[in-house]
Amino acid sequence: MSFILRHLILILTLLLVFHRPCLPEEKEEDYYRNYEELVKIVKLIQEKYIEEVGLSELLTGAYRGMLEGLDPYSQFIDPEELEELRVETEGKFGGLGIEVVVRDGILTVITPIIDSPAFRAGVMVGDKIVKIEGKTTDNMSLREAIQRLRGKPGTPANITVIHHGETEPIDITIVRDIISVKSIRGTRILDGEKGIGYVALTNFQDNTAQEMDNTINNLLAKGMKSLILDLRFNPGGLLNVAIDVADRFLEEGVIVSTQGRDEAQNSIHYAKRPETYPAFPLVVLVNNGSASASEIVAGAIKDLKRGLLVGTKTFGKGSVQSLVTVEEGHCALKLTTAKYYTPSGKSIHEIGVEPDVIVQLNPAETRQLHEYLAKINNINTFIEDDRQEDIYEQGEFIDLQLQKAVEILRGPQLYSKLLNSISNVNPGY
Repeated sequence: MSFILRHLILILTLLLVFHRPCLPEEKEEDYYRNYEELVKIVKLIQEKYIEEVGLSELLTGAYRGMLEGLDPYSQFIDPEELEELRVETEGKFGGLGIEVVVRDGILTVITPIIDSPAFRAGVMVGDKIVKIEGKTTDNMSLREAIQRLRGKPGTPANITVIHHGETEPIDITIVRDIISVKSIRGTRILDGEKGIGYVALTNFQDNTAQEMDNTINNLLAKGMKSLILDLRFNPGGLLNVAIDVADRFLEEGVIVSTQGRDEAQNSIHYAKRPETYPAFPLVVLVNNGSASASEIVAGAIKDLKRGLLVGTKTFGKGSVQSLVTVEEGHCALKLTTAKYYTPSGKSIHEIGVEPDVIVQLNPAETRQLHEYLAKINNINTFIEDDRQEDIYEQGEFIDLQLQKAVEILRGPQLYSKLLNSISNVNPGY
């Protein structure tokens, strides 16, 4: 009996949390009346459904339905999923290597992780996944989709996708693998004479800031005088880590602020590190695969005029999810509790961050960029001062966005002119 009561109390708690603040005219007894109705429904299902259904299964389904009905990012997390989430923040997990979301009712790829099985198989930003193992994804919940995509390493996953900008679906087979995510890839000096360094930052996890410090110090020792920070295809990660990374580039000012319905969710995060990286010229590469935490860094650098953004508009995932544990930490609610705002006070949720210099790529160029980054960003190569060739120009493919960034940094006057053309920001805090 205590097991049943514990779960029913959790249901009541969720109802109170989700509905009471929005409907102040409702009285306390209204909640208990609805609660009694819920208990009746549970009992009717158990008594009359064609198959026997356990209480735990029914209530878990109720939790999931409530959370999934809120927005694409809120969800109920059971004990197994909670452990997987913990492992993911450490940067190693099993799967295909894609970030997905249900957008406008369609399972959509936010971005494939660079050098992941999905990335190598040709899954791209904005792809609509219309089938998984032959089953349509229409009306499929995000949780069900993720469960179907996951599996044991070495096993194949068959998906049908429609690439962004195209109309014909194609079938793609991806072999699942252990995804070991490295925060830093492709570190190198692009131009030895001008001292132009390059770092691809692929996500924000626990050890990212320390890896960034080691990388920047290494590049400075190699003679770096300016930096290209590549945040393309970076789906984000931990909010606090994004703030730590941005703080290393910014001497002062607001990095990001968050605002929610609950005052406890309102916060302002300032640059506060006593030591930052040298004030070298900085260009940040972004595209529609740059989401969440990467948009925090890009937005702060743009608004505070610390550097220039080059590429295309970012994804526009500007909401904050809080992990609220229940059942003594055995399960949790992942709830959207706030939106974050750039130093200029702009929300980027479902809008994105506009680059200062737009360099559009057509679908064919985007596919070529995928293939190129999978190869070049899987190695760390430093060009010594006596070698003046540029790695990004080797071979047939030319990364147009990277090329534009290098062009800007090779001309100090051009960099200063573009930077000064950005409107001064008044954060208003």
